[in-house]
Amino acid sequence: MRWRLTLVYVALIAVLLAGLGGYEYVSLRQSLVAARVTALQDDYATARTLLQRSTAPAVRGARILCATDAGIDLVGRVVASTAANVSGHTVAVVVYDRALQPAAQAPSDTALPHLDPAGLQTALGGVRSSPQVVTGVGGHDQLVVGFPIRTGVATGRVCGVAQLSTTMAPLEAVLNDELGLLAAGGIAVLVLALLAGLLLTGRALRPLRRLTETSQQLAGGDLRARSGVESRKDEVGMLARSFDDMASRIEQSFAIQRESDQRTRRFIADASHELRTPLTAIMGYIDIIRRGATPDPVALDAALAAMGREADRMRALVLDLLTLARLDATPPSVPQPIDLSTLVVSHLDDGVPGMPPQVTRELSEPVHASTDRNAMDTIIRNLLVNACKYAPGAPQTWRTWTEGGRAWMSVRDEGPGIASPDLAHVFERFYRGEKTRAREEGGSGLGLSIVQGLARAHGGDVSVDSHEGMGTVVTVWFPAANPTPPADIPPPPPAPTG
Repeated sequence: MRWRLTLVYVALIAVLLAGLGGYEYVSLRQSLVAARVTALQDDYATARTLLQRSTAPAVRGARILCATDAGIDLVGRVVASTAANVSGHTVAVVVYDRALQPAAQAPSDTALPHLDPAGLQTALGGVRSSPQVVTGVGGHDQLVVGFPIRTGVATGRVCGVAQLSTTMAPLEAVLNDELGLLAAGGIAVLVLALLAGLLLTGRALRPLRRLTETSQQLAGGDLRARSGVESRKDEVGMLARSFDDMASRIEQSFAIQRESDQRTRRFIADASHELRTPLTAIMGYIDIIRRGATPDPVALDAALAAMGREADRMRALVLDLLTLARLDATPPSVPQPIDLSTLVVSHLDDGVPGMPPQVTRELSEPVHASTDRNAMDTIIRNLLVNACKYAPGAPQTWRTWTEGGRAWMSVRDEGPGIASPDLAHVFERFYRGEKTRAREEGGSGLGLSIVQGLARAHGGDVSVDSHEGMGTVVTVWFPAANPTPPADIPPPPPAPTG
């Protein structure tokens, strides 16, 4: 590409130089021809003046003969010899009579070129003919011009034509020298243009080479490679910035993909582990029953009850997994106005195992949220189960309110709280701060993950505020179905301090 651009650049300069040289050559040739024609005209004017002033009998007779249309031969010889002598024998002269027949020439012993009939007719009409370049004897070009010969004064009658010719050799020598200079100068300019073009295109294409190297590094797996030329302000800089932005997005996409793959592998491993635990327990009990190790009906009932608990635990885990799968793969349903206070009351009245005796309800009426009924049922139940499971017997306070165009719901328990290292991971799937106790109580570590996923899928969010030994507050919000004018949104109520 560098050579192509340089050669195109040099070719354009060559065309421009050729055009400029051709124009200069033609202009110089025209200028030299015009100067030579002027010199010939001066030679003829000088010869004519001398002829008019001459007192020689032959010349006087020639003037009389020309005035009477006789003796044109004598006039021609006189004009030819006079013009040739005035110009120093560098000019050849041919004199034509009114019939345009050669009457005399000087030098008389040399074959001379002749004007074409049109040029002769022009001169016979009293006007100097246009200069013509005619090939003479020996192949040498001659510059030929015709002048009218008048009787008496300059306004007299035209009685013939004086053709003056001179060799083009001096002019051609000057033109050939000019061509040589133009050729040498053009070659020098083209060489310099080639070198300068290679230098300039090399510098101009250096960022593109850097982009090529960076793309090869990216293709080789180095996603942190960047061009480093985005500081330029021209089109190449714009391309480099776009390229680096694309590389950053590719790196980010690969990072997200790696993180997603890691989460998927971790999720599959955790799900397999969680499912393996109840399955192992059930298989153990079945093996004991098959061997007849529980002939006592009481022991058999206990084994069957344990198997039922493990089956229920596995069923709950599978339902949670299905919920998460739907969240990942299915778009949220169309939201509808839901009264959070009514739903909270319904779930608190139904209760769950381990409900504390003291549950405080600070519910506003009504609190309409724009969400899905099934999603809200799942969220409230998960929050209630979590509060009862991880803070057994601890008093709970449920609140609902509307503020800032949002519908809010929170549950506060006065339980042991969450340790600071665990608080940042409470929304991770299968994460539990107290895994042993959670497994014994049937926990899967998916409750808050499901709550967060459902809340965000319906335009809301969830937050947890907790201090170890001081209880926990979980706050969920959704867009209000009938938003109130915007206002400052207060932070969730803090966890109890004592």
